[in-house]
Amino acid sequence: MVRELADRVYLETGFEGGNVGAILTERGALLVDAPMLPPEARAWRATVASLDGGVIYGVVNTDYHPEHFIGNAALMPTRVWGHEAGARQIAKYETSTLDQVAATFRKERPALAEEIANLQIYPPELTVGERMALHLGDREVHVLYLPGHTPASVGVYLPEERILFAGDNIVNNEHPTMVQADTLAWIDTLRRIQEMDVDLLVPGVGEPCGKEVIEPLIAYITEMHRRVAELFEAGASRRESVDKVGMLDYYPVPENQAARIKRRRRENVERVYTEIRTAQRRR
Repeated sequence: MVRELADRVYLETGFEGGNVGAILTERGALLVDAPMLPPEARAWRATVASLDGGVIYGVVNTDYHPEHFIGNAALMPTRVWGHEAGARQIAKYETSTLDQVAATFRKERPALAEEIANLQIYPPELTVGERMALHLGDREVHVLYLPGHTPASVGVYLPEERILFAGDNIVNNEHPTMVQADTLAWIDTLRRIQEMDVDLLVPGVGEPCGKEVIEPLIAYITEMHRRVAELFEAGASRRESVDKVGMLDYYPVPENQAARIKRRRRENVERVYTEIRTAQRRR
């Protein structure tokens, strides 16, 4: 269900893969991420058109994970922004990523799987370094480099409305996804967001929230890094670290999502272990 966060700023939380936003301007609609599934992306395009009857000015992909950019195909022709490192990563995906996503639907929804497998990928053509300001008639929008969840994550900031579409750098009372994270950069980014003039944070998945979610997330990342570092120094293997770190109780785990969250927590520990091992080898 689409909701209005501020004057002509909209959020949809009901799509597979995560949240998407629409910022309506005199130049058209600037979208934040694209629904992953083609039917949902087409539905979102129709919804945006119904909100103001205008064109899509462009879309910002907040990182290079497929749930953020596969739906770009349904929004064409339009501009696509992302971080320069993310554009390079997406360009490497091509059929392999589409096949992986399609495989998850092949048994239950074969027609959808076939459509996903044959999509054309549209990576960002306009890339962001540290910051980019868009002056879209009556509205100013900033695209900010916010490394952490991935090394190429960006956020979309509305200074007048004091809203930040933070992508997957922000989680609201759930375990974060750290499989490609730069954890130390992530903590720096979260501290930076704390200092920003922001009232409303829009996470990549889940309900909008305030800055109260930031300290628990910093504590989670910091504690996991500390525990994994201690185990690494004691000679534990990556698998042993997964078994011993714990932290499943740090955020609530809904019963119907237990397997998914356990897998995510395992991937988080493995990622932090790899970061620590790589840093050790560079010394």
